[in-house]
Amino acid sequence: MTLYYCSVSNANATLIDLAASAPIKKPIASQPVQGLTESGSMARPKIVDSFENYNRNAYRMNDKIDKAIIRPTAVGYITYVPLPVRLALSNFFNNLRDFVTLGNDILQLNGPSTMKNIMRISINTTLGLGGILDISTSIGLEQNKNSFGNTMRVYGWTNSSYYVIPILGPSTVRDAIGLIPDTVFNPTWLVFNDNYISVGLFTINAVNNRAQFLGFDKILETSLDPYVTMRDTYLSAIGEAPVNGGTESAPSIDSLLEDDAPPQSK
Repeated sequence: MTLYYCSVSNANATLIDLAASAPIKKPIASQPVQGLTESGSMARPKIVDSFENYNRNAYRMNDKIDKAIIRPTAVGYITYVPLPVRLALSNFFNNLRDFVTLGNDILQLNGPSTMKNIMRISINTTLGLGGILDISTSIGLEQNKNSFGNTMRVYGWTNSSYYVIPILGPSTVRDAIGLIPDTVFNPTWLVFNDNYISVGLFTINAVNNRAQFLGFDKILETSLDPYVTMRDTYLSAIGEAPVNGGTESAPSIDSLLEDDAPPQSK
């Protein structure tokens, strides 16, 4: 297990966030549907893992760091930080994350999503007390996470090779490159003009994100090949591969937040 920072915060890349899907257009009935096989089933991209040897080594290193430092910190966070505080922190970081989505919606010339995110940010930043209250979601303005990796996919870079980032975790080559502009879009560095505060906030956000994936640990522990399970689940979550593209059947993304996480404090 790794930190999942790129997957959740920048969509990473997120198993959760990590990439907002492009709008699905309804095909005209008289025309063949692009991406369908002759049998009528959807043709799914093959898994691309061009750097598997490196990726496995990076995964093993990340796993050791996670078990020694990151997971215990996340367990302590879940155990000792009250749920209302954790929810407020999640809302605050999600509000900052909406700026990343907004920047990429603009780059993708997605007018409706751009307006929606402007409204989300405006409401949550003002009425939501800087984002600690997610009023927008309660009135129907659901969060839709976007990333520069997804922007590059919209403009033609599809089915990118899987790539494990040291410490940060699973990604693709495309999404790893996309972390750079996504970091620029994130206003944390501008709002808090202090590197120590900014790094501290990113660290808290990373721990908060890791805590959301504690339920996935048991799946990896019982897997014949945890690396393949992690890879296939991640690529499936961002739409880069079929769920069962590896040697094992990857678990549903809904199982990531199951009840084997430590008890939550009230």
